[in-house]
Amino acid sequence: MKKLSVLFIDDDMFMLKALQRTARRAQPNWDFYICEDALSWQDALPHGVLPDAIFCDYLMPEKNGDELLEEIAAIIPSSVRVLLTGDTAEDVVSKVSEVSHFVLKKPFAAADLEDVFFCLERLDSLNFSLEMRNKLGRIGYFFPLPEIAAQLRTLFAIDEVDIGQTADLIKQEAFIAAKIIQIANSAFLGYHSKTVSLEEAIKRLGLKMTETIVISMLVNNCIAPKLPIEIHKKVNEWAFNYSKLSRQLSQSLGFKAVQLDNVFIASLLSGIGRLVFIAEANEFINIDADDNKMILDEATSLTVYILTLWGYPLELCQIILMQDKPDFAAKGLTDQKLGLIMYVVKLFLSGQLDEFAKTNLKTLIEDVDIIDWIDNC
Repeated sequence: MKKLSVLFIDDDMFMLKALQRTARRAQPNWDFYICEDALSWQDALPHGVLPDAIFCDYLMPEKNGDELLEEIAAIIPSSVRVLLTGDTAEDVVSKVSEVSHFVLKKPFAAADLEDVFFCLERLDSLNFSLEMRNKLGRIGYFFPLPEIAAQLRTLFAIDEVDIGQTADLIKQEAFIAAKIIQIANSAFLGYHSKTVSLEEAIKRLGLKMTETIVISMLVNNCIAPKLPIEIHKKVNEWAFNYSKLSRQLSQSLGFKAVQLDNVFIASLLSGIGRLVFIAEANEFINIDADDNKMILDEATSLTVYILTLWGYPLELCQIILMQDKPDFAAKGLTDQKLGLIMYVVKLFLSGQLDEFAKTNLKTLIEDVDIIDWIDNC
């Protein structure tokens, strides 16, 4: 792993020194630079250094932090942007979230810096090219984890999760609560009796799948105003069908509950990158076009970029990436085989598994069970 670098910008030298000391204790082998003058932040960096992250105070005399981060995003889009603010009013947080990947409260806590550093390490381990990081880092391609989703993840981090408390939180979004009950009653989970209880629905789905459905739908709500209704609906239906079919195929091949959850989650969350990518495109993309493979591969990278900065596990992000670059030799009950399953399911859903494609694909794949599925689909 390469040596990472971070720039801190604040008009308060005492705060800068405190940030630098705390950062060095957390990551003694990284390079940390400080800048007291917002107008000359580039001068604080050695020639050729592109910092992996830039922390910036919100209120400064020369230029406010959100304005400065917008400028930085245009010059070094690959850098993760972090805003420090003592003003946590909803309108301020909403405003600054448009240009920053993280918003940290002042006075900062060491754990806050460590969380950001952990995300930086995982992002670096994904080995995105600088060109790809520049694309993914542009303004509009990222937004913070929705508040209810963040509360849900905090709740699920407790050893003894209160299902009633979880249900109360989800009930704040009535449509999402109804969707969770609908999915819990769907045939692919294998339950024969119906339920109208949100608590029972959560128990059926499990915490990981419940969290994923909530996050996916909250993201949909954020993106919906930017997309025509038909495109929004089509991507949503694709993501759910993708997750359902990937899970069904994995289950038929003998995967156990944890891995079934992982492939469902990886497939469903793949819709996030598609939605954001299409919403931010200058022209709406024909997602069915044959020549859009490269574009949709970038949407997969965007999904992983967003989820990594939201703190999702590296293992899950790697499975998501494998849907576009599978290991055709994968066998057994492995994550590599889950990635291959997602790959063939995606081809099937996109209508690319004609007889010629099937023949070619079967010469690449070594797993006989997946070959049988391809023959029968």
